[in-house]
Amino acid sequence: MAVRLQEQVAVSFHATTHGVVEVFTDHLSLGIKTGLPYIWHNKASKPFMNLKREYDGIFLQEELIPYFQSVTLPKETANVQKCYLELTKLMRAKLGYMDGHFLKLADAMVTCIEAWDAQPTKGERKTANGPSSKSK
Repeated sequence: MAVRLQEQVAVSFHATTHGVVEVFTDHLSLGIKTGLPYIWHNKASKPFMNLKREYDGIFLQEELIPYFQSVTLPKETANVQKCYLELTKLMRAKLGYMDGHFLKLADAMVTCIEAWDAQPTKGERKTANGPSSKSK
C-alpha cells in the first residue's frame, strides 16, 4: 500500500510542479530554458506493472492539468514569493478535496517561502568579524 501511495504522489508531484512553474512564468512574463533531463531512466521496465502503480496518479493528472491551465493570479502578485503564497491558497481551496497530499504540499510551499524570506540579502550578510561591507 505504501509503495502505491508513493507512486501516486510522485506522479501528482511531477504534474503539480510543472503546473506551478508554468503558472508563475506565464504570470510574470518569464521564460524557462531547460537542458537534458536531470534524471535519466534507461533500465528495462514492465509497462503494465508501471501502469498499475501509476493508475491513481493518472486520474489526478486529468484534473491537475486543466486546473493549472485555468489558474490566474492577481496582478498584485509581482514576484515569485507572492505567486507561491497565492497559489497555496488556491490549491487548498480547489485541490484539497482531491487528495490530502495537496494540503500538505501547500503547507510545505508556505514553509519554503518563509525560509527563503528569512535569509539575509547579500548586503545584510555578516562575516565572522562583524557586519560585511555592502557591495559597491
